[in-house]
Amino acid sequence: MDMASELSRSLREAGRTPSAFSHVYEAKAEDVLLFFVRRTFDVEVARDLTAESFAQAFEHRRRFRGRTDQEAAAWIDGIARHQFGRYVRKGVVHRKAVARLWADALPAVSADDCQRIVELAGLADLRKLVADAFASLPPEQRDALQLRVIDEHSYREVAATLGVSEETARARVSRALRRVADLIDVHTPKEAIG
Repeated sequence: MDMASELSRSLREAGRTPSAFSHVYEAKAEDVLLFFVRRTFDVEVARDLTAESFAQAFEHRRRFRGRTDQEAAAWIDGIARHQFGRYVRKGVVHRKAVARLWADALPAVSADDCQRIVELAGLADLRKLVADAFASLPPEQRDALQLRVIDEHSYREVAATLGVSEETARARVSRALRRVADLIDVHTPKEAIG
């Protein structure tokens, strides 16, 4: 059976027969994992976020109302994007659902597997793109981004260090992030989740 072509049916069926969810996981797990690896640059964090996304999808599987594979994929992708947003906002992965549903299902990642995931995600190329984009920023934006995102200072601290208002510090960081994202988007292939 072609898992990708059966995604919608398997997701609907999982509402009645929980074991059918394994087909959903098999069809989408790699896409979701690579989505997270490309954004976190950390295989272990990406695995945790993937597990949390599928735990949420499993928990809420009866809410899926779509009829097509595209709708099923979009539903899973939306859950993954939500989990990533939550991770970014809170800085940690909430592990309750993972522990409850997936703790025993996730095998340890070997060094070879970890390297394979990094290669699949194209992290070496992506890291270079980020470094090049960061280096191309105007100095005032690069300094603001360094202080706020990399060094994790508050906007108040960034403003004080740079001798500008907090509003100016926020604007510089925002412009820098937009510019880095735009430069990366130009050079990276479009993916299913995004």
